[in-house]
Amino acid sequence: MHIDFGSALNLVSTVTLIGALVFTGLQVRAANRARREQAAVTVTETAALSENSARFLELLSEIPEGASATVIENFDAETRRQIFLFGLRVEVIGYMVFHGLVDVHTVNDLAGGAILSFWSRAKNWSVERRERTGHDEFLEWCEWLATQIAQYRKTRPYVPAYARARAKLAT
Repeated sequence: MHIDFGSALNLVSTVTLIGALVFTGLQVRAANRARREQAAVTVTETAALSENSARFLELLSEIPEGASATVIENFDAETRRQIFLFGLRVEVIGYMVFHGLVDVHTVNDLAGGAILSFWSRAKNWSVERRERTGHDEFLEWCEWLATQIAQYRKTRPYVPAYARARAKLAT
């Protein structure tokens, strides 16, 4: 079989193009993985590693589930500020999940319980504040995220990491 020079160049060109497309696809995949990993780090830093979040999680036990807006309004200014700051942190996480920067599975694993606990305590306060100020966007992503996590947990009950690890070792 004889291949002329033009056919050989076409073959080389085609192989080069296919190689470039494969390489580009691999680069895009690696970049997307790096973006997801960075988003997970951001969620971790936002939700779990800040000093304010740690203080707030202690405070959370002082707020009853389903608390009225009055309960939160009766706290001192610093405590209300802590509640507000934690809500803003959850807002950022909710926004990131909505836009696909991080998935709900990751957020559920890292902070799902704290987010659900927060929302069960801050919901009435948030709704009252929205009505009072006319700003429907107040903690909108927080509410959206809490709803997503609750729906996620309806179909996939949460199993703590230590129990997952124990089950994995048993198999």
